[in-house]
Amino acid sequence: TVSGREYSIYTDFRVWMKFEISLAERHGETIPIDYLFKNERPSYCNVRDLLAFSRPARELPRKVRGTADDVIVLDFKIDADLIYAAFLQQYGIDLIEIPELHWHKFLALMDGLKGTKLDEVMGYRCYQRQESKDIDPYEEMREAWRIEKPLTAEEQAEIDSFNAAFSH
Repeated sequence: TVSGREYSIYTDFRVWMKFEISLAERHGETIPIDYLFKNERPSYCNVRDLLAFSRPARELPRKVRGTADDVIVLDFKIDADLIYAAFLQQYGIDLIEIPELHWHKFLALMDGLKGTKLDEVMGYRCYQRQESKDIDPYEEMREAWRIEKPLTAEEQAEIDSFNAAFSH
């Protein structure tokens, strides 16, 4: 539903992974969305309408404590090989060969992944030490697997300006 009107969309996980990757790579910029719609595309589409499908709200689990909201735990592009391996290992699903898998089913299966390398890496990324120690191997692994946040357009412009000043 976009602005109160129903539109027919593609629901396969590959389409919505592409959407999520576009959002991550073009933070704050306009992204193409034509590929999401089967027939007619709305003349205006608020990204919140698309996110309502892409990131469905869940009542549970509630966030009690844990990582800060700005920690990137999963990146569909960077982690593509780990996602593929996890689905094959846990469920016997070959994400390359499967003709179609609904995005919401894909997300449910992602939530159920346990005992895979992807699960382990995501754990490193969201780890927070609870007490001070001299050396913390989990903190080291979290740093090793941390996904860098993309620069904002303003930050990139500052870097480009700085580099231009010294490239003569």
